[in-house]
Amino acid sequence: MAEELILRIKRMFSEIENIQTSASAYDTAWVAMVPSLDNSQQPQFPQCLSWIIDNQLLDGSWGIPHLIIKDRLCHTLACVIALRKWNAGNQNVETGLSFLRENIEGIVHEDEYTPFGFQIIFPAMLEEARGLCLELPYDLKPIKLMLSHREEIIKGKGIHHMHEYDSSLIYIVEGIHKIVDWNKVLEHQNKDGSLFNSPSATACALMHTRKSNCLEYLSSMLQKSANEVPSVYPISLYARISMIDRLQRLGLARHFKNEIVHTLDDVYRCWIQKETSREEKSPTLDIVSTSIAFILLRLHGYDVPADVFCCYDLHSIEQNGEVVTAMLSLYRASQVMFPGETILEEIKTLSRKYLDKRKENGRIYDHNVVMKDLHGEVEYALSVPWYASLERIENRIYIDQYGVDDIWIAKTSYKIPCISNDFFLVLAKQDYNICQAIQQKELQELKRWFTDNKFSHLKFARQKLLYCYFSAAATLFSPELSAARVVWAKNGVITTVIDDFFDVGGSSEEIHGFVEAVRVWDEAAIDGLSENVQILFSALYNTVNEIVQQAFVFQGRDISVHLREIWYRLVNSMMAEAQWARTHCIPSMHEYMANAEPSIALEPIVLSSLYFVGPKLSEEIICHPEYYSLMHLLNVCGRLLNDIQGCKREAKQGKLNSVTLYMEENSGRTMEDAIVYLRKTIDESRQLLLKEVLRPSIVPRECKQLHWNMMRILQLFYLKNDGFTSPTEMLGYVNAVIVDPIL
Repeated sequence: MAEELILRIKRMFSEIENIQTSASAYDTAWVAMVPSLDNSQQPQFPQCLSWIIDNQLLDGSWGIPHLIIKDRLCHTLACVIALRKWNAGNQNVETGLSFLRENIEGIVHEDEYTPFGFQIIFPAMLEEARGLCLELPYDLKPIKLMLSHREEIIKGKGIHHMHEYDSSLIYIVEGIHKIVDWNKVLEHQNKDGSLFNSPSATACALMHTRKSNCLEYLSSMLQKSANEVPSVYPISLYARISMIDRLQRLGLARHFKNEIVHTLDDVYRCWIQKETSREEKSPTLDIVSTSIAFILLRLHGYDVPADVFCCYDLHSIEQNGEVVTAMLSLYRASQVMFPGETILEEIKTLSRKYLDKRKENGRIYDHNVVMKDLHGEVEYALSVPWYASLERIENRIYIDQYGVDDIWIAKTSYKIPCISNDFFLVLAKQDYNICQAIQQKELQELKRWFTDNKFSHLKFARQKLLYCYFSAAATLFSPELSAARVVWAKNGVITTVIDDFFDVGGSSEEIHGFVEAVRVWDEAAIDGLSENVQILFSALYNTVNEIVQQAFVFQGRDISVHLREIWYRLVNSMMAEAQWARTHCIPSMHEYMANAEPSIALEPIVLSSLYFVGPKLSEEIICHPEYYSLMHLLNVCGRLLNDIQGCKREAKQGKLNSVTLYMEENSGRTMEDAIVYLRKTIDESRQLLLKEVLRPSIVPRECKQLHWNMMRILQLFYLKNDGFTSPTEMLGYVNAVIVDPIL
């Protein structure tokens, strides 16, 4: 079944040009109102009248059932006007009027979702209805107030004095069609003849201007849509980026690599031509489109500068009502930040403040979209920064949040089946459980390895097999990356045990004996040494040799020298730290950091796993300066994150770290001052690492991605405290990724 769903989604990519939103009775009605260019006594598109008659709901309304009353009033009034204009469907008109009369007071519901431009368009249609002698309670106070308010809005905008119309006015031109200068309106036409991809606005333009390209646009649309009219046409660009975004967040993107690359190439061409936001003129939806495109393009290595966001008046948008989705999209985009991008810093601060305030006030909803769990999406984004969110955790959470029936609200409400549907969800659940079952088998094999190597006999050591494997499973979850996961986990276990051996488990004599054994790489070197040293070196020696043999199959060459160098560099740096502690030596910050980079013990985990993620790696690539740069940035972040969370504990133990050394070298500075300084260093190094990972280079992207994976792991483990050492801090995430299937 999974293969069938994958093929179905691939077909959707190939047919994306024909993707449409759900039918809009409102837009269908406006197209139906267009008089024939040959005979003004007949409709140009009579098939739309037939669709209206055939698609009235049982309660007399049109639109999406049982949803937004203002939206249904808008759909219904437009349909009634269209039918009465051509003297068609008299019974439909009567039942439609009955629905309108019973629900008309819904126009003043303040907590109700409100379509874009409703305060302009709906009263304009009421005037049209009055002109057609449709019996509605025009003297009702809410209607009078609405008509009066519309006049105030129009007067305030100064339409008659505008040299050039604002694009948002053109988008709702059917609400002001009697007072605009149509020559100015047509200056905003798209190449396809539409006004901002809006069928209703374009139909109104055709009625007033009889422009042939308006007619061609509407005729072409109806040929593809079987007599019904969508809310937005075409919507392929927004649909493309949103489809990729959702597949990625559901953990399914790897099944569609070729389709995604091809699609993003097209999106990038539109980006360069500044056409990414031409499909929607609601400012908030424009921001969502731009933010999603920015994130996807940047993370896939395209050159997209952040100054694209400079054109938005964010403070104005913030005051524009409930725009949680737009602010959440901006907040996500702001975190894909390179060094020096001050606009993204500003966006991050503003959007975070907005979302925090909405959360505090319990007002996490949006007038532009009806989503299954917008509250949950905001909660997770605020609690876990993107750079600390592991991909499989993100997938698991989003599978629960994903709505199969989400609704977008522009001038009217609509659905986008290629973005929000049940088969995405079915495939995501199946895929997650398949990957998890494979990981559970791998974990059992690792437990046997752990037992065979007698790690449990080392009483001084933290037992962290589960956490080490979790960090691999949460970032390298594809079934074909099994070897990489196992190598990652084994090296994680051994580095943890060795770290504990140098910190608390080994005497000075044992440490020197162990380091010498690693240098000569000979089991004979541990003869006569303690049982702890024998267990530790044997586990290291046998595991590394096993990895070397496995890597030969993947790489076709011997990598033993490289791995032995990594391990010897690690134990040497750990021995130096142990000697500093025993002799009470205080190194300079420079000396400390030079030694701390290898001693944080990330190199054996990351660099050993590189050989198992796919690409063939020559000695030239492995020794390339870029690898050293990537590892340097990762080591700096890892060491400083570890030091910040452990500084109080280590200070009590009399151990040095970067926090205490900063205070030592900067007289009068407090621990809080030191932490602020070091966090700034972490942020700068993390942003630079991301830039290095994403830019094209000689080092394969799959290999660079491992460094970024480890960065996110470190950020999560040290987000609140030392989550790696804590026996419970990460258990919820661990169970979600490895233990608990999705039902």
